[in-house]
Amino acid sequence: MMKKFLSLSVCAFALVLGTSASAFAVETPKPLQLLFGDQVYTLNFATNPELLGRTSSHTLELGDTRLPLDLDQGLPPVVENVRIQTEFDNVINRAALEAFFVRNTPLLNDETPPVYIGYDDSGNFSVTGFPKSGYYVDFDTLEILVNQAISYGYEHVRVPAQDGYSPVIPDQELIDRGITDVLAVGKSNFRGSSAARRQNIRVASDKYNGLILAPGEQFSFNGILKSVRPEDGYVEELVIKGNDTEKEYGGGICQVSTTVYRAAFNGGLQLDERFNHSYAVPYYQPHGFDATIYLGGKDFKFTNDTPADLIIQTLVSGDDMYFVFYGTDDGRKVVSEGPYISNHRPEPAPIIEETTVLPPGVQEYVSYGQDGFDTVWNRTVYKPGEAPLEETFASYYKAWPARIARGAGGRYQDIPVEVVEEVEPVAVTPEPAPAPELDPDFFSLENSTFAD
Repeated sequence: MMKKFLSLSVCAFALVLGTSASAFAVETPKPLQLLFGDQVYTLNFATNPELLGRTSSHTLELGDTRLPLDLDQGLPPVVENVRIQTEFDNVINRAALEAFFVRNTPLLNDETPPVYIGYDDSGNFSVTGFPKSGYYVDFDTLEILVNQAISYGYEHVRVPAQDGYSPVIPDQELIDRGITDVLAVGKSNFRGSSAARRQNIRVASDKYNGLILAPGEQFSFNGILKSVRPEDGYVEELVIKGNDTEKEYGGGICQVSTTVYRAAFNGGLQLDERFNHSYAVPYYQPHGFDATIYLGGKDFKFTNDTPADLIIQTLVSGDDMYFVFYGTDDGRKVVSEGPYISNHRPEPAPIIEETTVLPPGVQEYVSYGQDGFDTVWNRTVYKPGEAPLEETFASYYKAWPARIARGAGGRYQDIPVEVVEEVEPVAVTPEPAPAPELDPDFFSLENSTFAD
């Protein structure tokens, strides 16, 4: 215990009050790690002295008798052989601790703005504000735990916190349906997308905004999408077709299916059908957290297994896309781990395609190559009164060659590649589940997938 003691006689106490405070300095505590969700934050008291405060306690000693003494009430009568012992301690500075969390963590509190949801005068689903995800921290308990750790030299403290979202204020119609809480948020980023891809993302996402699922009802991405015709507002962009990447109407819609998949995964909802892309598309990091679709083929499906209706909000903001689920919070909690990446396979040699469109020897990338690997995500859903549901979601990504167009009559040369930063595939424990067996027509045209 890092404490400093001072003993003095009552008659000498006035002399002590004039002594320099440095004479009573307490040793700086060692760094303290705060375990917060799946993150670890360090309180370094040496480099951030503002995190510490000082406290003192006093004891009146008369022979073998020790009595607590409050000096704010004045000094006791002068009695021979009576001594006062003062003990100095480090304590956490409560205001500095709260400021530390505000700077470093997604914090929620009573001042977090609410989200207003309902219907406008035209009957359209309307949302004012955006749900902020974060943690409600019990600072009263945390202050006690940190002070105990400082006093006894503990190295770790688990932060007493509850994850959650901004409060929701629904209109009466939604209240009657039991839609009162944020259930989940899914997010993806499409930085670097072309104007055509961005248009397809926006057009498709609007199809799902305001959609209501009744309890037990299944969501089918393709069943709602229905078509990707130009008259619907879609334009041509790259899609994965068999072993090629070509332009087709609706390219990029998998950004939408991936984002809704992430919301359903994060919300602990029942996942019924999901397929990963043929290769690891850079837009969908972290890897293994994507869902590809193709009309007439692969679909993404989940079931609303909550006790009330569920309504969906879609939002595109800058380069980010969101799906937000509102409904009744039934107390379920979700813990996920991943991605575990293994079985790395290097990108194959590029495929050269001669063309008369380019001058002889001039080369351009048609599509970039990707390494292949396997990923695993684990999810455990805890529902009150039920056994935990443990699930594993495995993905298998092919090693994919780049395709380069070269002007006829020229010779191959290296050309610069725009590097997209990706997670380095490494072998880790636990080992992923075996790669799923592929149907013989997995790479056929009818089982093509929208690319990014």
